[in-house]
Amino acid sequence: MKTLECTNSQLKRELIEYLKTDEYSNRAGEFALPTNLELMTKPLIGNLLQDEKARVHHAFGDPYAEETGANWKSKTHVDGLVKKCSVWVDGKKIMEADEYII
Repeated sequence: MKTLECTNSQLKRELIEYLKTDEYSNRAGEFALPTNLELMTKPLIGNLLQDEKARVHHAFGDPYAEETGANWKSKTHVDGLVKKCSVWVDGKKIMEADEYII
């Protein structure tokens, strides 16, 4: 497993502090795989609601319990898109470098 790297030390420091805001700020609140296969090969457009359909989407903090049924909450929520990642489900690799392999 690779660790995330950030060359912007101020941004990295701010994110680490934000993820310590409360007990669940660093807990995965959302995880979604891309649903628009056509967009997966195109550049991101800068609109998170659109771009999260084209890349692996991972959010930390509040899981929107009223919508997901999660039994925990957080004061924070931060979304991220992961590029060039691989995904395993039940021990089977289903995605490699942003491409589905199943």
